[in-house]
Amino acid sequence: MLGRRVVDAMRAANVDPVVAIGGTAGPRLGVVTVPDMRPGQGPLAALATALRWAKNGYVMVTPCDLPLLSANHLRPLIEAAVEADQPAVAVIDGRPQPSVACWPASLGSAVVAMVKQGESRWRAALDISPWVAVALPADTVRDADTQEELAQLLQAEGECGVDDSPVDDSTISPR
Repeated sequence: MLGRRVVDAMRAANVDPVVAIGGTAGPRLGVVTVPDMRPGQGPLAALATALRWAKNGYVMVTPCDLPLLSANHLRPLIEAAVEADQPAVAVIDGRPQPSVACWPASLGSAVVAMVKQGESRWRAALDISPWVAVALPADTVRDADTQEELAQLLQAEGECGVDDSPVDDSTISPR
């Protein structure tokens, strides 16, 4: 299952707890499902839900359809957010990707206020606070929306010599 790869990457990056926002996949993935406080209102509303649920600390967010995402991509985001006490946002080819980011939970009220004003775009969250850019490779955000796309991505990953087996924390080295 596609979401399993993201859950495994988060766990390998020591994200705890790992939760799903909305939907029904949480139990199949072995994670808690947090009900989306504004279902159908977009990704910013899901971020607001996650930040309010966490209350404190930091929240690592990613879409569930990124099969090439690894702990090696997540760790620099987490470290940068904690060090700066600001959001740390993946930047791919010079473009911020706020859907792959580590957010301080303390920004929850500000994100909720934006959602209540009708905002739904991830990028709007970048206006809430200064943030740290963390450059990541383009494959970080290559998504798979179908089983065919997933198979193609995984085949390409294997052809590039990248091991797609579960990540063992003790043997991780940067790509």
